[in-house]
Amino acid sequence: MIDLSGLYPPIVTAFDDNENIAYDKLQLNLQHWVSQPLDGVVMPGSNSEAAFMTEDEHISIMKVCADSLKGTNKRLIAGTGMETTAGTIKMTQIAGRLGAAAALILPPHFFKASMKHDVLISHYYAVADESPIPILVYNVPAFTGIDITLETMIALANHPMIIGAKDSSANVVKMAHVLAAVPDFQVFAGTGSALLPFLSIGGCGGVMALANFAAKPLRQLYEAFNNGNMKEATRIQLSLAHINAAVTSQYGVSGLKYAMDRSGFYGGPTRRPLLALGESDRRKIDQLLINLDL
Repeated sequence: MIDLSGLYPPIVTAFDDNENIAYDKLQLNLQHWVSQPLDGVVMPGSNSEAAFMTEDEHISIMKVCADSLKGTNKRLIAGTGMETTAGTIKMTQIAGRLGAAAALILPPHFFKASMKHDVLISHYYAVADESPIPILVYNVPAFTGIDITLETMIALANHPMIIGAKDSSANVVKMAHVLAAVPDFQVFAGTGSALLPFLSIGGCGGVMALANFAAKPLRQLYEAFNNGNMKEATRIQLSLAHINAAVTSQYGVSGLKYAMDRSGFYGGPTRRPLLALGESDRRKIDQLLINLDL
């Protein structure tokens, strides 16, 4: 089983002023991410505004990322979740052919009331049976309205091709129970403020919006924990709390892209209906970035 342990940014999509994908800017960002203390990138996903992209754009984005990471020691984890089982299988197989190391798959959620245990097991197992690459389950109830239960997560972990999960609900208690039942399951924190808590229960890393522009302090935290320096790891974790909230729950992708623009990356515009931050909110992020060691 592949070990995906490490730190990954769920990267943003670079758009130009006409909301077209700016592939040149994306490639420049990828070069920058490759030089950072990261273990790869995740694309497409929530922070890439995947919900606003066509299937063809998903595929073209994955290809650009896979090509840019070839010959490096960085992995592409491809977001391949679609609303249908057949569509998810298709996208996962394409990701495998393009060179992705694994697929990150969120549950179908339009008919969320029907996404019960048996339905989710059937869906994920069908995808896993046809997948050429390992699968990570993506639990992100804030966006899907579906919080994958403990029972379902443990059942999913029993499939040999479903090797881990990204949990953006930051439910440390639930994921501790998962790891108690399936110790080799690879659990990733889905937000920067949960990295240390997840590492403390046996998690193997994080897939975090904050890693788009703050890989250095996140790596310092990760290494401090692995070296047994909990005091330093805790200090760094607490120092990241406010900026992490700003680029996730508070301002979302708009805030993340602005913080990237201010940190040497290309964030650029969002796709509508998302709008750019106003001046007051930009000043708040600027203030948070002042003391951040990048």
